[in-house]
Amino acid sequence: MITNNNLALPTERMMENRAVVRVFISFGVSNDVIIPPFSAKVSKVIMYRLSGLYRRLSGFPGPFKPVSVSPVYGSDGVALLKFKQNGRMLVLRVGEVYSFSCSMVVGESFPFDELLSLENHVIDNVFGASAFLKNIRVEVRRFDSFGFNKPTGIRIDFNSPTLLQLPSFKRFRRGRYIFFPIPSLMIGSLIDHWNANCDKNLFIKRPSYLALYSNYVLMEADYRIRPVTVVYDEKRCVRGFMGWVLYDLRKCRNTKSFRRIMALLDYAQYVGVGKSRGAGFGQVSVRLL
Repeated sequence: MITNNNLALPTERMMENRAVVRVFISFGVSNDVIIPPFSAKVSKVIMYRLSGLYRRLSGFPGPFKPVSVSPVYGSDGVALLKFKQNGRMLVLRVGEVYSFSCSMVVGESFPFDELLSLENHVIDNVFGASAFLKNIRVEVRRFDSFGFNKPTGIRIDFNSPTLLQLPSFKRFRRGRYIFFPIPSLMIGSLIDHWNANCDKNLFIKRPSYLALYSNYVLMEADYRIRPVTVVYDEKRCVRGFMGWVLYDLRKCRNTKSFRRIMALLDYAQYVGVGKSRGAGFGQVSVRLL
């Protein structure tokens, strides 16, 4: 099934009326198959075969790519990941239903058939198996639609390893990674991605101020965060954090800044948080309280 919320979609980075298109896909496999230790590689293979738009945007140069892809999730909603301390291989099994999502930032007026090619519901040669597409759903959000209507609290779930980095400082050119979602780092990473992809009239002109301001708006009430080390491939392990944080939202006089922070957190559900979102890291979900 495909639903199309009046697609108005793409190409030039700074065109007006930009939007985020999110594709949800569920699938099964023809046979039990061992997949790479970081399952987002499966998501990327399927999207590469299905979407000319994804193929084009995934090659976009620069640090804030207009694409984000999730790992593969099992029927329990948990991402399929291989952790360093757990040597078990990842296996997709016949009869199980798996899912993932992919988001792409687009402009307006491009043909819908560039988004998805649905000539065949079978994707062959996916790491030794065929993937049978079961359901496809498309959601479209314009940049000016992002935001929440004055919640009292918010819970953010970090569903795949999240990589938040302090900026470089003097001789520490590579910065350092932080294993807790400090609001200013989280919002700062979202502003960078937003400004690189948004409409001109929605550009955030004081990013440092808004990132700092978020430390006073988002107050940690409870959390369960843990550092994790995942195997990315035969040579590389990546360390980040997963879990959830419950934030109380502090009332503030600067309602414009509050609305922008809410818009960025809503945006995070589509494009992720932190580094390497196009590779499957930093995928989040947000629940209002």
